[in-house]
Amino acid sequence: MTAPAIAPGELGVEVVADATGRTRTTSLRQRYPQRVTMPLHCDPLYPGAATLCVQSPSGGAFSDDALHTVVRCHPGSHLCLTTQAATQVFAGDGAGARHRADFTVHAGAVLEYFPGTVIPHADSTYTQTIGIDVEPGGVYLGWEAVAAGRVAHGERFGYRSYDSAFVARVGGCAVARDRQVIRPGSDDLCLVDGDYLATFLAVAPGRDAEAVLARVRHVLDTADGCDGGAGELPAAAGVFARLIAGRAPDLHRARQRLFDAARAELLKVGEQ
Repeated sequence: MTAPAIAPGELGVEVVADATGRTRTTSLRQRYPQRVTMPLHCDPLYPGAATLCVQSPSGGAFSDDALHTVVRCHPGSHLCLTTQAATQVFAGDGAGARHRADFTVHAGAVLEYFPGTVIPHADSTYTQTIGIDVEPGGVYLGWEAVAAGRVAHGERFGYRSYDSAFVARVGGCAVARDRQVIRPGSDDLCLVDGDYLATFLAVAPGRDAEAVLARVRHVLDTADGCDGGAGELPAAAGVFARLIAGRAPDLHRARQRLFDAARAELLKVGEQ
């Protein structure tokens, strides 16, 4: 029987927990320019968690790239999905770089998604859509960030468009939608007052969303070099936060603190 063809730019990952509680990859489909490392078990607090790093041999996203990432986390698994570096978005004659991600988190599973910052070059276009489906008892922690461009090259807000949207579902039913569009070269009003704009999302149906929100707001209130706000998702499904920063180090520290805060409330050490 012939295996189904893999489209260019496709990455498919499926993980389970083995008998010892360690997260293992049971299915992996990948095609240039998306590649992942072997699973790394390197977190002393959560030794069963596996980290996968997406690597791009092409050095960035090109105007004719249509990337698709599919991840499924089965009960008991804990996957941390990240990238090797920031995503450089190059200009060109194509439709613009596109990335679609579809994440499924079953009950008792955890998915943490924290790719590097998207850095759009002058005249580039980047479109991203993320679908997140979390079963009650599952946990999704997500992050996305975009830079004003290659500021050191004089390209601050020199790109054509950055369009990023997500839909969060609980058991297949949409509970939250968000879309942010930045078109610096158009007549649209640009409200980004900083060189970095980021979004943090915690989807954890059935957990104490108010407790998570309190921790997230404390991080935002005390984060140096960042300003932002947070609120509870509909149906108490989790927490949404958006923040701006003037410097990359401040942004990275805020990201780490936000994940640590959410982990402390949702992933109690010893519960996994």
